[in-house]
Amino acid sequence: MERKLPVIAAFSHALNSTFSNLGFAWHVSWPWIIAIMPFNVASGVYATLNPPQPGELPGGFFVAQILVALFTMFAFASIAVSWHRYILRDEVPQGWDRLRSDYAVWRYFGNTLLIILLLALASIPFSIVIVLVTLVLGQVGYVLAVLGYIAMFLAGLAFFYRWSVKLPAIALERQDFTLRDALSATQGNFWQLVGLALLFLLVAFGIGLVLAGLTYGAGLLGVMFLLFFLVALQVLVNWVVTVLGVTLLTSLYGFFVEKRDF
Repeated sequence: MERKLPVIAAFSHALNSTFSNLGFAWHVSWPWIIAIMPFNVASGVYATLNPPQPGELPGGFFVAQILVALFTMFAFASIAVSWHRYILRDEVPQGWDRLRSDYAVWRYFGNTLLIILLLALASIPFSIVIVLVTLVLGQVGYVLAVLGYIAMFLAGLAFFYRWSVKLPAIALERQDFTLRDALSATQGNFWQLVGLALLFLLVAFGIGLVLAGLTYGAGLLGVMFLLFFLVALQVLVNWVVTVLGVTLLTSLYGFFVEKRDF
């Protein structure tokens, strides 16, 4: 029997779980934040002070930025695994366990990349169709193209959350729960998951506005202080948004797979 997700209750539960436990989330996360902060700050400052010139091909620094992004993503995967296990199993990591990089973390990291890749590949044929329709129908095609891209965006949100229900299972070291199982568990909840995703994006946008205000204030104190402050604050904001996103996935897994209620 399909379970229908109560969107407002699920989002409220995730918000409450996140912001009432930020202290513990920091306990889990701070070693990784300390580890990734210097790389992100150095990358951001260098990119700002040395913008690429017109016609200049991406070089070694571009590759370095990708590596920093992947390292940051791996760190957040490790934090996510610990956070899932805390919420679902009351497991509290201590000491070096907070820097876990075991098989579960690598699976979590790899499956996150896989989901992003699947969504990117799925968007290609739809984008080709939309472009062809635009070329054939002219101005009418532009209207249809906008509607098509909106539909593709909403479908991407829904499938991202449906597939991502597998991620908490990985954190719990389950080998038997697949992407197909995640789709099966969340069947019949397309619009509910779209609504949940839009609520999450709205909150993330609000946090971004706060970041913009703080950045403006920091800019009054000098350029170098602004650059350091901006990159450091971005890491912390990304951390808060990530913890909220991971908590949402935990709530979805608990509701759809473990049959918990909010």
